[in-house]
Amino acid sequence: MHPLKVISLLSWISLLAFQLSLFWPASGFNRYLASCLVILLLIPSRGLLRSKAYTYKWIGFLTMVYFCLGISELMFNPDLRIYGFGTTVASMLLFIASIYYARYLKLQARET
Repeated sequence: MHPLKVISLLSWISLLAFQLSLFWPASGFNRYLASCLVILLLIPSRGLLRSKAYTYKWIGFLTMVYFCLGISELMFNPDLRIYGFGTTVASMLLFIASIYYARYLKLQARET
């Protein structure tokens, strides 16, 4: 398995775990918004696991939602600073790894 795919999948799983952490009673986060964030991350799961280049291209755009949310929670909500930091780092890793893995898949398709 290609290292960029591993990084993409691990950062996607960690981003999903951070969104699931919003369901803890102590987080004080809106549960409806948290469930929408989890569902939004589950949509590309099939394409990610099957190495679909199109999925790896557009998940980069999807991560910008989580990046913005992570930055805002990191800056303005002291109760969710760990969540904000984790979401920001995981979304940046997913963005960078998925874009470069999509490029790698495109180059592999040209060679065959």
